[in-house]
Amino acid sequence: MNTIRSALVSVAVLVACSGQSPPSDALSRSPLAPASADFTITMLDRCEPESFNAALGPGTCVGDGNVTFGAFIAELVKKQIHHQWRNQPKHVALKSERPITVVNVGGEVHTFTHVAEFGGGFIPDLNNLSGNPIPAPECLDFGTIQFLPAGSVTPVAGLPEGTHHFMCCIHPWMRTTTEVHR
Repeated sequence: MNTIRSALVSVAVLVACSGQSPPSDALSRSPLAPASADFTITMLDRCEPESFNAALGPGTCVGDGNVTFGAFIAELVKKQIHHQWRNQPKHVALKSERPITVVNVGGEVHTFTHVAEFGGGFIPDLNNLSGNPIPAPECLDFGTIQFLPAGSVTPVAGLPEGTHHFMCCIHPWMRTTTEVHR
């Protein structure tokens, strides 16, 4: 578990140094917006701050969730995922001109990383616990990973027609497949 702690502390430092801050309208956008509006993909988690911050360091979890760090690890061991850590929806089919917005409503930092194929992220312990021992190469390129702190909103624009895979490089079971068509 020291590997998880070290990696997440590194993530916290990268996010803090990136200068990224969530827009003021981060959670005010309606999920029932018209078809011409952005399509929203929501990143979810239910980390319980006291236990996550005690295990991984201050500021790891800023949410109001109720899943303790111990329960999080126990479900990973049992199921190779934690059902409260997910992208919603998992599959999206959109017309090419429709923009996508990604919203992190969880309490932890996540990434929404475009990968050629799903794989593991950059935290070996979480890769092994989730059955993804081989990292997706894109998750090892820290120059291109965009970290999304809790409450952040980010657009995804310009996806060409075809199938696109997105995953969290911290929690590699958090995945979305996006099919873009005319």
